Amino acid sequence: MTTPPEPAVCPILHLELGPLDLNLLGLRVQLNQVVLDVTAIPGPGNLLGNLLCAIAGLLDGVDLGGVLGNLLQSLIDALIRLLEGLGAGAAATPRVRPS
Repeated sequence: MTTPPEPAVCPILHLELGPLDLNLLGLRVQLNQVVLDVTAIPGPGNLLGNLLCAIAGLLDGVDLGGVLGNLLQSLIDALIRLLEGLGAGAAATPRVRPS
């Protein structure tokens, strides 16, 4: 008897928290290391698993560093233009009085 193959899983989140020791107004909270793994299992009838695997697959092969870097640079450029339009660019340069 053969067993059916396991469906491919999609890793969604891997979170590792180190030990935590908090004192909240006299309430002491201690937490040892916690590892949280969330995976989605696609397949017939697995609506949430299918949805999360599809969303996770959208970013495969995308250079997120380049995309986020370009977005950040565009935001910085727009902020500089806005500040220059408000006159902050002129205020930033020291004025020299003629003697």
